[in-house]
Order: sequence, then structure tokens, then C-alpha cells
Amino acid sequence: MSADTGSDGTAASRTSRRAVITAAGTGIVGLSGCLGGNTDTTAGNETGGTAGEMSTGETLRVSTWSGTNEEVFRQEIKPLYEEQTGNTLEVIGNWANILSQIRAAPADDPPFDLTLVGDKDHYFGVQEDLWEPFDIDTLENRDLIKSNLLREDPVSVPLCYGVTCAVYDQDAVDFELGSWNEIASQASNVSLPGSFFTNALQMAALAADEMPADEELYDESGHDVIFETLRGVDTAQYYSSPGDMWPAFSNDLVDLGQYFYAYSAKKIETTDTETNFGIHVPEQTTGYTDDYHIVRGTQNKALAKEFLDFMLTEEVQTTYAQNFNLGMANPETNYPDATQENVPLSDDELENVSFIEYADIAEYSDNLSNRFTEIKQGI
Repeated sequence: MSADTGSDGTAASRTSRRAVITAAGTGIVGLSGCLGGNTDTTAGNETGGTAGEMSTGETLRVSTWSGTNEEVFRQEIKPLYEEQTGNTLEVIGNWANILSQIRAAPADDPPFDLTLVGDKDHYFGVQEDLWEPFDIDTLENRDLIKSNLLREDPVSVPLCYGVTCAVYDQDAVDFELGSWNEIASQASNVSLPGSFFTNALQMAALAADEMPADEELYDESGHDVIFETLRGVDTAQYYSSPGDMWPAFSNDLVDLGQYFYAYSAKKIETTDTETNFGIHVPEQTTGYTDDYHIVRGTQNKALAKEFLDFMLTEEVQTTYAQNFNLGMANPETNYPDATQENVPLSDDELENVSFIEYADIAEYSDNLSNRFTEIKQGI
């Protein structure tokens, strides 16, 4: 996902850089030599069948985020997959220590065949050769994927994505929510994500509004203004997990929080609370992609690729979308009204979503983390 960082400050932005493969016509296979491992150009050189035929009677172990994602996989994806293929899908819920589990396992016997990880773990997994490189163009449904979601390295496939929102107590917030700049400068008693620096700093980069999108984060000269902006927010709490943020609303400690839209909507929908919650997604915001990686050493690489093709079909993407308010990779997906109203769905709309590019801030990460810790300690 590292791409041309460009110094011209134009819209070679973090969002469009994911599409550089498509725009430039670059073959992903050519990159795999840089990442270690052998390039796979055929679908039938591992357990799980050959191109053009579906495997049957096999077991695929898939790791996904614990909570709502895991629930959707177990209740919706698993029965659909098993009915259509005759295979067994073993769903494993994970939230942390995914790389540690892979490192601790024998190189030829990973704990799962396919896993979802965040951008930082994606980066370190690439550095440590923990992902199986493959040619994404061998997927039958590769052309269905929205171009802005694609990475530049051949080790993952985006299935869906989420965007960052402001979730707030409508009875406590007395101004009309707009951009992150307006929110950061006007909101009181704010709860910000504090477990890792990227989410809050990305938001602060958008709020600073001195460079296009969140370029302040990727240009060392923009770091000071990010922290100045963050210090200017009336922050009541840096939460380690969202489980810390939600009670703070009911305890009148927090009026507004930064979190992800799909998870906020699900929490509000499934929680009996006296708080009059509202959700606002700024037109220009941050986001994340749910990229699935084939784990190094799996004997089920072809089976994993078949599953990824299955997950990209309109039927499965729509099933997923109807149960969780995420944006999906396939543009033909049918969405609930709430998703259509709040989540950028077209490639044009996605130009306003800044997806984190950890590879491009890795060299600054220690300094950014230390400065972020200092700010948190002052709350």
C-alpha cells in the first residue's frame, strides 16, 4: 500500500493511490518478488482444486474480527458457503495478537488459512513474509472490486470497508455537525480513540485542513499542526476500546465520540439506552478496508482464493451489507437505506475517504506514538 508520496500536494491522495495498479496497468505479479515467496499464477497448485472447478469436502479456516463481523460470518456467510460448495467453513473470531499467533505456529501449519488484519499488521506481515503472495488477477471476480480499495502489493483482497463518524448525544450537542474541522473546534467533552495513534491523528490531519486530505500525517512538516489541532480539541477521554466510550455517554462524561459508522449504528440499534444518539459522517472522512490475507504455509491456498471469489459475488456482498452497515467491494451490492445515506459507495465518493497508509508513516511511527502518548497523559 505504499505508493508515490509525491511532494506536489495534489490529489495523488491516499485514497486514489490504492487504484494506481488499475490506472497504470501494472501487473501485481511483478511485485511479489519484493515480498518473498513464490508467485502463484495458477489456481490449482495447492489443495483445493483447479481453476474452473469448485473444491468440495474441504475445510477452510477463516479469521475475522470478533463481534458483529464474526456473527455475520457464522450466521449468514457460513451456511451460504457450505450450501453452495459442500465445504466446511471454520470461523475464528480475533481482535488482537493475530500476527503473534501466526509467528508462534509452525511455518507449514498456520492457525488459520485466511485472515483479516488492520493496516499496521498488514505492513508488518509483509515485512516478515507472513502472507502468501498471489496474483489477484487470477480471481474470477477481481474486476468487480472498486479500484480505490486495491492495494499495491499482492497479498490481500479487500472485501468491504468502513468510514469514521462522529457519534453524539443529540441533547447535548447544540451545533450543526459538518466537517472534522468544525467538529474538532466546536465540540465539547469529546472521546477519541487512544489505543493506537493513527485514528485520532488522521482525524486531526483532516481537521487541520492545511494540506489536501490527510497529507499532514505523511509529510513530516505537517506533524506539528496535527498535534496542535489535537491539543485544541476539548477532549474528555481517550478510550482504549469502544467499551470505554459508550458508558461515558450515559455517565455524562462525553457528548461526542470518534468511532466507525457501522459499529456505531449496530451498537445503537442493539442497545437499550436513554442517550439520544445521533451519527454524523463528514463528507471528507477517514476509513479502513477489511483486507483478507492468505496466511503463509497454508495448504489451502487455492481453496482460500475460491472463498475470496465467493465473497466478492453480488449475492454474498449484498447478504453481508444487509446485516452490517459497511461499504462493499462489489459496486453491484444492494444496501440498506442507512448505509446508502451515510457511507460513500461509489469510487468518486471514495475519493473523499482517507484510508490509512501505514507503510508511508512507518519511519515516523515511534515519534508519532510518543507524541500521542504525551497528549493522552495530559487528559
